[in-house]
Amino acid sequence: MPGKIDSEIKKEIAKITMTASLGVAVITAPFLKRNKLMKNIHTGAGVLLAGTALWHHFLYHSEKKSQKALSAPDKPKA
Repeated sequence: MPGKIDSEIKKEIAKITMTASLGVAVITAPFLKRNKLMKNIHTGAGVLLAGTALWHHFLYHSEKKSQKALSAPDKPKA
């Protein structure tokens, strides 16, 4: 396995994690009143979804910043 993970792979991992955690939250929702374990799993899936959504946002945000920095013209030295 290479030392660095490509940013596109990180984005795909974030998307897959968000999809899986949303699926777990949806599946466990009907069982919230009857089972404490399901309530804890549902809450954990929600926290995981929020965390990966934030990570996913920052993956795209950092890419835009680096593109702006690369496209800025160099100032001539006096």
